[in-house]
Amino acid sequence: MYKILSLALVSAAMAAPAMAQDRTFRCTMTEACRQDGGNCQPENIPYNFTLNAQTGAGEMEQREGNFFDGSVVESDGAMHFFFTNSAGVELGTITEAGQIIYTGNMAIGDSLIHYRLNGTCSETTGGGGAGGASK
Repeated sequence: MYKILSLALVSAAMAAPAMAQDRTFRCTMTEACRQDGGNCQPENIPYNFTLNAQTGAGEMEQREGNFFDGSVVESDGAMHFFFTNSAGVELGTITEAGQIIYTGNMAIGDSLIHYRLNGTCSETTGGGGAGGASK
């Protein structure tokens, strides 16, 4: 029995590791709330995300074509993207149902601003794109 278990453990250790899966999302922010999270206005702002919870790496593309690298964590089916730079921090959460809330706190000159974007996402991993987020 010991030899069988040892062989199984050695075989499992030598097996090729599973490839980490990038999940891609196309999102549309339909509401932007500025000035400390208030003053909400309808919007149509596209964002794209490439998220990998296994490696913890993610990338966001804003509508202007700007790319930002960040960290990714998955919990209870939701994907969380965290980005930081010299101006501040941003956090986006995408639920399994395809909802997204994206918040930011930035220092612009002597001012501090807080904003929130709300919207929906479709997972486009593997060339898909219809419906809400899915695994």
